[in-house]
Amino acid sequence: MLYTIVLVLLVIVSICLVGIVLLQSGKGNNLTNAFEGEATFGNRSGDVLTKGTMVLAVSFIVLCLVATILYKHGSASIMQSSSRPARQTQENLRSMAQQEADEAAAKAAEVAQSAAESAEASAQEASEAAAEAAAPAAEETK
Repeated sequence: MLYTIVLVLLVIVSICLVGIVLLQSGKGNNLTNAFEGEATFGNRSGDVLTKGTMVLAVSFIVLCLVATILYKHGSASIMQSSSRPARQTQENLRSMAQQEADEAAAKAAEVAQSAAESAEASAQEASEAAAEAAAPAAEETK
């Protein structure tokens, strides 16, 4: 709950910070003004927008630190929470690899079966051809 409030404040502060920076006019710190006798870093007195920018920038940094502390205190670290999907992915890859191995083994068994049937058919044809070739020779001997 507190973490959500800090995140909402962080978003609001960041939007305000962008807006206040865009509202500021240029300070004229270009190359021609650098040689006119004014200090290099310009006038440091600051107006309302400059002071507002400083306040918003500091509050942005503080809110970021608080959000980080609340996140680490309230839940597991980012690496631990993201390791769960990685483990699931590894398990999915293992099961897919096992399925592919099973399919390859089944296909190899089918190929071996057809090769054995083909070899058996070839052996039967060879024995029939040998029997046919031996039959005329057997008839001649009779």
